[in-house]
Parts: sequence; structure tokens; C-alpha cells
Amino acid sequence: GTVPPEFEKINALAIKLGDRLPGTTSDFQDMMTMLNRQGIQATTILDGMGEAAAYLGVLLKKTPRETAEFAAKLQDATRTTERDMLSLMDVIQRTFYLGVDDNNMLEAFSRLSPAMDTIRMRGLNASKALAPLLVMADQSGLVGGQAGNAFRKVFQLAMNKEKVDAANKLMGKDGQLDFTDGKGEFGGLENLFAQFAKLESLNTQRRESIITKIFGDDAETKQAISIMISKGLAGYREVQQKMADQATLEDRVNVQLDTLHNLWEATTGTF
Repeated sequence: GTVPPEFEKINALAIKLGDRLPGTTSDFQDMMTMLNRQGIQATTILDGMGEAAAYLGVLLKKTPRETAEFAAKLQDATRTTERDMLSLMDVIQRTFYLGVDDNNMLEAFSRLSPAMDTIRMRGLNASKALAPLLVMADQSGLVGGQAGNAFRKVFQLAMNKEKVDAANKLMGKDGQLDFTDGKGEFGGLENLFAQFAKLESLNTQRRESIITKIFGDDAETKQAISIMISKGLAGYREVQQKMADQATLEDRVNVQLDTLHNLWEATTGTF
């Protein structure tokens, strides 16, 4: 029967955003309500989540309400803690400016979510590690849920000891595949690339037989593996660097706002 103490602060934030960004105060009040309904705590909204969601909406050209739903679904898919949501949305905008549609990224992470326990990563760390893979896949025509599902299968099947042992019989003296850390857990992405690199020197017939023995004959899964083999760890590192070189979420929004202000001034002759 009482108004939470954060209400006035959230309302003030909505007014501030409505004055500064495309959209009305009412739009941003709806966004705050939607964030709260999706389980985002008021303190998190005030600590930067609300402003970051609004900024992301400007860049992605989503309404404030759509942005709130997107952010909440992304949090669920990636299992990101509230304190890391600002950084997660920055990761998403960096991939967006490398050509990956935001909805495709959400679908990819949604499909990848079950494999996060397999690779023993979740939240912001998992998102930062997996985003370059999804960029690589997107650039090769493997997009959205297809990419997420394919990499999920790669991670999970790589940990199937029976299948890997069968493949190693085919490898023979050309080396042995081991996707683990030696203790029965996933050995990390660098090791995954290293294991796939062992297949690069094999002839096509043997390589296909070994891949099929572990990962089956699913076309999308094989495409994901082909991307990892052809681009290698160097390709993955290159995408990581390109993401790091991108402007921050806040910097991009400020540039857009300055551009809009200058256009308005040039058109109307007013400040």
C-alpha cells in the first residue's frame, strides 16, 4: 500500500531520458515498468541498467518497451547477473556494428544456453567468449538460432568420451583429439581450436569421417566446425580485436545525438 522509495527516482530517470533521447517520457516510463516486470530490480535500473537499455534502443532503433523485453530475454538466455547487464548490452551493440542482427544474437544465445553448463561458463564471461564465434558464423551465413544450436552441439558432443575415443581410432598416428582439460571438464575455446587444427592436414575423406564419428551428419553443425577449422584461433582473435576496437555504447549514442542536434540546428537555425 506504499510507493517504493525508488519510484520517484525511476520516474525522474524516465523524464531525463525522454528529454534527451528520441521518445517520450511515457515511453521510458513503460520501459522501466517492463524492466521491473521482467525481474530487473529497481536499484539495478537506477544504477545504469535503465539508461543503458534506453541507449541500446536508440542504436537498435527499438521502442523503449521493445528494448526492455529484449534486454530481459537476453539476460535469461545468457544467465547474466544484474550487475553485469550494462556490459552485456555493450557486447551486443559491438556485435551489431560488426553486422550481426540483434534478434539473431538473442536467438543464438537462447539456443546456446543449455551448453553453458557444459563449457562451465555463463553470464558476461560466456557472452564475451561466445560472441566472436557467433560473429564468425554470421559472416559465413550461419545465423541466429541455427548458429547457436550448431555450437551447442559442438560443445556437448565434444565432451562425449565414447564418440571421441571412436574418432581417435581413426586418427591413429596423426594425433589424438582431447577436448577436455584432462580432468573430464571442457578444456576451453583455445583448446577446441587446437583440436580442430589437428584435422586441417588430413585429407577430406578422413577428416569427414572423423568429424562425423563425433558430431554426426548435421549440416549446420558441420558448417560450424568448418568455420572453426578454416578461420582458426587467429580468426577468432581477429574478431575479438574488432569488437574491442568498437566505440562504447554511450559514445555511439552521444555521437548520434550530436548529429541530430546539428541537423536540427542547420534546418531550423535554432539551438
